[in-house]
Amino acid sequence: MSPVYLGAFWMLLTTLSFVALSLSVRALSADISVVQIVFIRCLFGVLLFLPWIASEGLEALKTKKFGQHFIRAVFMGGGMILWFAAIGSLPLGDAIALHFTLPLFMIIFAAIFLREHVDTTRWLATSIGFVGVLIVLRPGFQIIEWSHYFVLLSGALYGANHVITKFMSGTETPNATAFYMNLLILPGATVGLPFFWSMPSWEHLGWILVLGITGTTAHTCLLKAMQHADASALAPIDFLRLVFCSIGAYFLFNDISDFWTYIGASVIFLAAWYNTWSASRSEMQVTDK
Repeated sequence: MSPVYLGAFWMLLTTLSFVALSLSVRALSADISVVQIVFIRCLFGVLLFLPWIASEGLEALKTKKFGQHFIRAVFMGGGMILWFAAIGSLPLGDAIALHFTLPLFMIIFAAIFLREHVDTTRWLATSIGFVGVLIVLRPGFQIIEWSHYFVLLSGALYGANHVITKFMSGTETPNATAFYMNLLILPGATVGLPFFWSMPSWEHLGWILVLGITGTTAHTCLLKAMQHADASALAPIDFLRLVFCSIGAYFLFNDISDFWTYIGASVIFLAAWYNTWSASRSEMQVTDK
């Protein structure tokens, strides 16, 4: 099987994992607080890496960039709380559509903090992407809820996290990076847990297992996808996240997003995809020289 097909296979599993994760958060948020959901998500994330640590030894966790791991966890933890809170209160299609801004925020932060060159067409594409945000929100035509701002802020925090991850990728392994993220978010969630705890029922058990497992498989499958194919080739598959989430939310929660949400999502996604494709083409041209 060609590398592109392998990459597409792992990216499809990534997308399905993110869909299942989002649906589980939506299902649990009716009875369980966001802080508790984040705690469960990160606890599973730590536990699922223990067999890997046992086989590789503690040397696998050796790092000289603990400070960056901590900053990354702060961004990711804050973004996760905001994202999960938004999923619990917005139509899932709206939340996914606005979260497609994550790559757009990455471009802004990479240009500012990593001094990456971004040409005029990519800045124009980024601007068009944020026009897509206005199409989804339609200020003046509908009430903009706090949850909408939560999604956008979450996308910004996730984007900052991804930029830090890119900066660290030269020396830190993906498994160690993911483990430290879960480990360092966990204490903050634990501190808040007594104030937001509610006892899960047996009805929640299935969703809790889905939440814990897919929170890890999503990132693992994404890593494997990136090992086989370029990000620009894989990005269109990520758009299926909106399709699958919308279908799942409709049947499970009678959750419906309107026509303009999908138009805005398409604009945001295409702008993000163009930036990914353009950056990939530029890197190939530099490599060929």
